[in-house]
Amino acid sequence: MIAVPVPAHAPDLLPDLTDLTDLTESTDCPDLADSTGPASPGTGEHWAVEHRPDALGAARQAARASLDSWGVGPAAVEAVVLVVSELVTNAVRHALPPIALRLRHDRPRRRLWVEVTDGGPAAEGGGAVLPPDEHGRGLLLVASVALTHGARPQRGGSVVRWACLAAD
Repeated sequence: MIAVPVPAHAPDLLPDLTDLTDLTESTDCPDLADSTGPASPGTGEHWAVEHRPDALGAARQAARASLDSWGVGPAAVEAVVLVVSELVTNAVRHALPPIALRLRHDRPRRRLWVEVTDGGPAAEGGGAVLPPDEHGRGLLLVASVALTHGARPQRGGSVVRWACLAAD
């Protein structure tokens, strides 16, 4: 399996979601630090994603299955799956392993959070090779469907790229 659930004891790979006070300047997506704390069962999922181009399909499928189980509407599901695809593609293409995908549904605020954590920037030409036919537009696509998005460096060189989307 290419995308697998990450054990709860993987704190180095998945940063704490309760300390995100610098996450966003947008009032459309309040800081997760203002929410009720870490994702409760059924409102958050995370997976390890293999550092290979063919892992993208499994990451999209896992995200879609979680969103469907949460009762998220079809338009929001499609937008989140697009963001997952773009952020995971960027991690595979431009960053070092490991890669992790995290989704969170903030039901009270009707927001969906997508986070992709990678091992930090790869050296020039160090990422996995993807077909060159279409590239360079991923973050523009993310910006077009997200309320806000960004990146935060972590200790040890890893980077979390995130997006906040409307859940309806």
